[in-house]
Amino acid sequence: MKLEKNSKIDSLFKIIMLFTIGCFIGCIFETILCYFQRGYFESRKGLIYGPFNPVYGIGIVVLVIFLERDTKRTVTFLKGTILGGVIEYLCSWFQEEFFKTTSWNYNNYFMNFNGRTSLYHMIWWGILAVLFMQLIYPIIKNIIYKVKFQYRTIVTYALVIFFTIDIIISASACIRQSERLRKIEATTYVDRLLDKYYPNERLNKIYPNLRDSKTKKKISKMK
Repeated sequence: MKLEKNSKIDSLFKIIMLFTIGCFIGCIFETILCYFQRGYFESRKGLIYGPFNPVYGIGIVVLVIFLERDTKRTVTFLKGTILGGVIEYLCSWFQEEFFKTTSWNYNNYFMNFNGRTSLYHMIWWGILAVLFMQLIYPIIKNIIYKVKFQYRTIVTYALVIFFTIDIIISASACIRQSERLRKIEATTYVDRLLDKYYPNERLNKIYPNLRDSKTKKKISKMK
C-alpha cells in the first residue's frame, strides 16, 4: 500500500511540476514574443498571481503524456500539431463560454477554426512540441527528479493549493469584471471584495488583450 501511495504521489508530483514549469515558460515566451512583435513588453499572464500562463502548462502536460514515448520527430511533430490545436481550441471555447471574453482571435488566418486556432498556429505547436520534447524536456525531467522524494509530497500539495487558490481568484475576478461591464451591481460580500481588490484598472494591466466575446472590443476600452 505504501509503495502504491508513493507511486501516485510521484506521478502527481511530475504532472504538477510540468504544469508549473510550462506555465512559467509560456508566460516568459509570450512576453518576449510580444516585445519582438510590438516593440514593448506587455503582460502575458493568465493568472493574477505569478508569471504563469495555464494554456502552456496544460499544453506541456498533455504533450508529455502523449509524446514521451515517441522517438521519431515526424510523429512528434504531427501529434504536437493536432494536440496543440485541440488544446488552444478548447481553452478558447472554455474562456468564451464561461467568462464571456476572448484573449485571441485568428479569424484573419488561413484555415482557422472558428477563430480559436488555425493551421499556422497548429504548425507552430508542432514545431514547439519537437523542440520541447527533444531539447527542453530531458533537462526539465532531470531537474524534477533531483528533488528528494521526501520533499515531493510537500511540494506537490503546496503547488496544488497555490494554483487552486490562484485559479479561483483569477476566474472570480474576471467573471466579476464582466458583470461590472454589464452594470450588474455587487450583491454579495464576495462581489464587494472583488470590486475592491480587483478593479478594472488592475485587471486591465494584467490582461491588456482581453476582449468581450459579443462586442469584440477590448475590455480595457470599455466603460
